[in-house]
Amino acid sequence: MGKINFKPALRLTLVLLSTFCITQSASAQNSKEAEDKQVLQSLLSEVTLLRQAMQTMQRMSVDTFRSQLLVERVRLQREDVQGMASALDETRESIEKTARTIPTFIDRQKVMETYIQQETDAFKRAKVELELKQNKDSVENYKTQLERLRTREQEMASQLQLGKTKLEELEGRLDVLERAIENDRERLLAEKPAPAPAPKP
Repeated sequence: MGKINFKPALRLTLVLLSTFCITQSASAQNSKEAEDKQVLQSLLSEVTLLRQAMQTMQRMSVDTFRSQLLVERVRLQREDVQGMASALDETRESIEKTARTIPTFIDRQKVMETYIQQETDAFKRAKVELELKQNKDSVENYKTQLERLRTREQEMASQLQLGKTKLEELEGRLDVLERAIENDRERLLAEKPAPAPAPKP
């Protein structure tokens, strides 16, 4: 019986073992590279989200400051509008009062004219004629005052309308800013970055 040659079998076994070890090592290395790439990508995404969050917060800060200024402007404008409305109401009350006063003086004037025609006493008639003249002057003064009041009323009504329009514009701008701030706040909460996965040991 001849001797069995183990060398080729041993050589083949060593080659197979080496190939297996190399394959396992390459597989582990590929897995490690893929994992590192995933962690890096996650970190880059987190940095991007943080940058976006910082920009959003900066914009919110500016918008909040602007909204505070607008709130103060709206408050002052409302006070102006209320003041103009009150002044207009007072002017209209004066118009009504003056308009009611004129007919009273005219009625008194008619009574005095009738009295003068019927009075025979020259002294009494002269006295009433003087009162009649004063009454007529008063009527003319009231009419002039009424014209001025009505002109003033138109000017004040126009100013009040302009004030209301400006107030509506300011309130609209404030509303837009407040909605923008709220949208940014919701976006910040929605885009809050998730913690990066910890690398495996």
